[in-house]
Amino acid sequence: MTIHRAHWITVLVLGMWLIVVPSALAGPNFGEGADDFTIRITIDKTLVSPGDAISVTGTGATADVAVNVLIVPDPTSGANALAAVEVTPDADGNFSATVTVPDTSETGRYAVRAEQPPGNGALVNQYYWVGICVNECTGESLGSMLPETGGVSSAGTMLSLTLSSLLVGTLVVQGVRRARGFHQS
Repeated sequence: MTIHRAHWITVLVLGMWLIVVPSALAGPNFGEGADDFTIRITIDKTLVSPGDAISVTGTGATADVAVNVLIVPDPTSGANALAAVEVTPDADGNFSATVTVPDTSETGRYAVRAEQPPGNGALVNQYYWVGICVNECTGESLGSMLPETGGVSSAGTMLSLTLSSLLVGTLVVQGVRRARGFHQS
């Protein structure tokens, strides 16, 4: 019985460690290192109508690496963009763009997102977004619904979480087999 309990405690502790630590290390990073999140944007308005142009000003981009400025329904993935503009930041990492809300946009919450790959053709390295409302947002104030945020995307984080899940799953299966063995004896 002691071995059985020790196994489950080990699974629990290892599972917590392998799931919590990679997530904590991979969250948005606002430090000052070379690989840290630095891009930021501001927009000239947050309540817009279809057809409106939004002026976007950004800082902290990697110089001479294109920045994509998008209007998206899901700010954390950047998928299904309603509109997109590509700009090249100056030597100081500053950029500006005008992105237009499509005439076909439905009433609702969206985001203006600026994203930048690491410059070697890989996936998005860093992004930042600011919430907007097309026509109106009901039920809450805009600030509480759509905070400004950003982050560093990390393929290593997903790999770490996948491997952690597989390891914990294997330990759970072994524990179940052991428990059945104890009960059959």
